[in-house]
Amino acid sequence: MPNKTRSAHQKTTDKGLGWDHQENRANMLTRFVDGKRCWWCGKPMFKDAKKNWDKKALHADHSKSRARFGAFRNAANRFLHDTCNKQRGDGSRDHLRPALQLQTGADDKGLGDLALEWPKP
Repeated sequence: MPNKTRSAHQKTTDKGLGWDHQENRANMLTRFVDGKRCWWCGKPMFKDAKKNWDKKALHADHSKSRARFGAFRNAANRFLHDTCNKQRGDGSRDHLRPALQLQTGADDKGLGDLALEWPKP
């Protein structure tokens, strides 16, 4: 029986992502604007891998994970940092993504002083 564990350096074709995926990623890169925020972590992304926080090339990600929705008619439609895409995995932890804490203000200490006083009745 073949070993189904993934190797550390598995190629895109071995993962079920062949030429179509690579061509789609290249087309997406032509429309990509540097500085766009990563859906997973909220940090800026760049075409130049050296400028990304993890110093790695961007990954073309499927917002509908291939694990749950399959690969048929499910092309990658956004970029994530390499590390962020690996942390996301099969999408089962999407509700735990770090960018959600930034959006909800979970780390905020309140609103601080208000600029205007509330009107008195």
